[in-house]
Amino acid sequence: MTSSLAGQDVLVLGLGESGLAAARLAHLHGARVTVLDSGRSPVVQERAAALRQAGVGVVLEGSGRAGGPAPDLAVISPGIPYTSALGELATRLTCPLISELELGYRLCACPILAVTGTNGKTTTVELLTHCLTKAGLRVQAAGNIGVPLCEAALGSQALDLMVVEVSSFQLEKADRFAPLAAAITNITPDHLDRHGDMATYVDTKARLLRHLADPADAILRSDLAADPRLRAALTGEPTTFSSSDDGVSAWYATGAGDICWRPGAGGPGRVVLPAARIPLPGRHNLENILTVLALAQRAGIDPAVLAPHVASFALGPHRLELVATHGGIRFINDSKATNPDALVRALEAVAAEAGRPSVLLLAGGLDKNVSFAGLEPVIARYVRGVFLVGTSRQRLAKLWGDVVSCGVYESLDAAFVAAAAAAIPGDVVLLSPGCASQDMFTNYGERGRAFRSMVQRRLGE
Repeated sequence: MTSSLAGQDVLVLGLGESGLAAARLAHLHGARVTVLDSGRSPVVQERAAALRQAGVGVVLEGSGRAGGPAPDLAVISPGIPYTSALGELATRLTCPLISELELGYRLCACPILAVTGTNGKTTTVELLTHCLTKAGLRVQAAGNIGVPLCEAALGSQALDLMVVEVSSFQLEKADRFAPLAAAITNITPDHLDRHGDMATYVDTKARLLRHLADPADAILRSDLAADPRLRAALTGEPTTFSSSDDGVSAWYATGAGDICWRPGAGGPGRVVLPAARIPLPGRHNLENILTVLALAQRAGIDPAVLAPHVASFALGPHRLELVATHGGIRFINDSKATNPDALVRALEAVAAEAGRPSVLLLAGGLDKNVSFAGLEPVIARYVRGVFLVGTSRQRLAKLWGDVVSCGVYESLDAAFVAAAAAAIPGDVVLLSPGCASQDMFTNYGERGRAFRSMVQRRLGE
């Protein structure tokens, strides 16, 4: 798993959190490191100064190649698009080009459990980390969840396992990444502004499976297990899960919501976790729990040891987060819903039992060229009014205007005021944008915090 960089010239592209971690790790392993970045922000300047003091070369304010010997290896940060100046430079390099994730993997001293998918990655990683820690293992969550794998790898010798959230951007240049077991929670349209089309997006996700030691170490939702593009990355049968009993999947949920394991193909299953001990709402969270238990089993951990700890897990912020209930109206922050599938899952989770359209939906944001076609029946079933913001607002208003009242607003604050004014007892004011946030906010977290503040101001009136 390890690979010595001593004496090699390593070029790191980008000085965000991933680039900073990659530069530090490569330098620690004896490489001569140079970092390129085109930014001039105070944060970048501070990072550059710290690296220079440690003996790492840093070149800012440009996309040209720094002087010195040609690199033996280049590492690109996931946030750098290949259409940018640094991205174009990367494509011209003659040395191997890998992702920060790949470098972290090569220098990580403990086994890795990896999770990717369009939705559910973070919840699955957090839940798995929570359960493993409660069971007494030394574990850290890393990757796309916020701590770069290169940073986490620095302390990996003291760990039993690393649980890594993996994005499609990180997989683009991961050519040897071979976790102990890996899961794909789901794949629905997302990031097509980067990947171009669904075929490329799926193929990128499939890279997670290519180097597994055993095809059964691949944990796939049953529908994905039948996808020939994913099957092509495997040499045999994966381990499958399903949110209903399909009679085949090794892991499944009953109609009552019990989590079950089927020891033999086509045979009977047994309950591992009863529904009464599951605190998380929605069918999608059943799938996340199934993924967690299946990954643990493939890692040689008895799922029965982890199952009791699911009950003590709480969802993190911005994921179906109940901010307040006031006057019979619930205010829910689901800012992390950055694509259409996540929006649908949120609507199903918060409004399925209302018996009427009861959601005042705050949606819209950065338009990622993802299709929202086909959502009209779901919108009509659950939503009483839509309050749209961001660069996608006009497109979504045209799509949904025939099935529900849609208003377009210049700011999230204005949309919230209108939605809260229209709410009646029994309604849900739901922020579940279905879009990214970067047209109006730094990230989904900032958007969610803004929503929280709006709710608190209103309730304080």
